[in-house]
Amino acid sequence: MKILITYAYAGVGHKKAAMAIEKALAGIPGIQAKCVDVLDYANPFFKASYPNVYLFLINRTPTLWGIFYYMLDARVIDFFMAPVRRALHRWNCGKFIDFIKAEKPDVVVSTHFVPSEIISWMKDRGDFKGKLVTVVTDFISHSFWLARSSDYFTGAIQRTKKDLLKRGIPEDKIRILGIPCDPVFSVSKGRDAMIQKLGIEPGFFNVLVMSGGFGTGPMKEIITGINQMPLAIKDRIQMVAICGKNEKLANELKRNSLTLTLSPKGRGKGEGVRLKVFGYMNNVDEFMEASDVIVTKPGGLTITEALSKTLPMIIVQPILGQETRNCEILTGYGTAVKANSAKEVCGFIEEFITCPEKIFGIKARIKLLAYPDAARNIAEFITTLH
Repeated sequence: MKILITYAYAGVGHKKAAMAIEKALAGIPGIQAKCVDVLDYANPFFKASYPNVYLFLINRTPTLWGIFYYMLDARVIDFFMAPVRRALHRWNCGKFIDFIKAEKPDVVVSTHFVPSEIISWMKDRGDFKGKLVTVVTDFISHSFWLARSSDYFTGAIQRTKKDLLKRGIPEDKIRILGIPCDPVFSVSKGRDAMIQKLGIEPGFFNVLVMSGGFGTGPMKEIITGINQMPLAIKDRIQMVAICGKNEKLANELKRNSLTLTLSPKGRGKGEGVRLKVFGYMNNVDEFMEASDVIVTKPGGLTITEALSKTLPMIIVQPILGQETRNCEILTGYGTAVKANSAKEVCGFIEEFITCPEKIFGIKARIKLLAYPDAARNIAEFITTLH
C-alpha cells in the first residue's frame, strides 16, 4: 500500500503533523509511506512567496491577516474566491500534479489545504483514483479546508466535527482522531531526568517560552516583565526560551541573560531571572517534560504537543484568525489561560506559583481534551483504506 503524506511549508506545524503521521506509519508491514512538501513542486516564485507573504502578514499586519481570514471564510465570498484560489494553486503547482500522476499513491494524506484542493480537483477529473484524507490541524476549520472530494476529514475534537457538519461535510466522512504530533509526546521520560539532560537547574518553577519555528512573539517583553517581578517570586522562576530559527533573537537574549546560581546571601534586585536560551530544537517533548507551564502562541501543533504532555498553557497575544479560534476552545475547556500582554503573562505565572492548585486543576481538564496517540490513530485508520 503506497501512502503519500503532503503538506505546504507555510509554518512548521503542517510539516510536523505530516512527519508525525509518517513516523507512525513507519515499520507497518506492507506500507510504503512518503512525506512531501507541495511547494517543492511549485514554481520558484510561488515557493518563495507563499510562506513569506504569510509571515509578513501575521508578523507585521496581524489585524489585516485576521480581516482576510474571517472575510474569506464567509460563504458568499468563498463561493466566488475559491475557484480563483484553487486555479492559482494548480497553475503554480503543475509539477505536483505530474508527480501524483507518476507516483499513483493508493492514499494521499494532506495536513494543509493546498495539496488537498489540488488532489480533490484531480479526483473530480478522474486523474486520481485513490483515497484523499484531509487532516485539519486546527480545532475549528476554515473554508480553505473544505476540499469536498476528500474521502475523509480527520479532526481534533468533537467541536471540530460539529463545525465540519455545519459546513456541509457528511458525518460519515468525519473521523475525530486528534491533531497528529510526534508519538514521542505521548511518552513520559521523567521530569528530573530531562532537567538533568537539558542542563536546566533543578528545584525551580520552569517557564517554557516558545514562539514557533520562526521565532515570533513578545519573548523579550515577557522576560523583561519577569525581571521586574518581586524578588521572592522571581527567585523561584527559571525561564527556558526556545527561539526557533530566529537566530537574532536567540543571540540577543544570550547576550543580555544572566544565568545565575543562588548564593547563600541571596540575589540582589538588579540581577536577572535565571534564563536558558535555545535555538531551533528537535526535542521539544523533553523541554515540555521538564517544564511547569508553557507560554506560547496557539498554533495547532504546539498546543497539541502541550496537551499531549499535560502541560498548562499561557496563550499570549493570539493572532486574529485561527489562533483566536484555537484560544477560545482551549480557554473554554479550562486547559489554558489567555494573556493579552507580557504584563498579564507575568501575572499568571505569579498566580500559578502562589496558588499551585490552579495548575493541578488545569492538568486534570487537559486529560479530557488531549489525544496523545492521534498520529498513531490516524495511521491505523489510513491502513484500513483499500
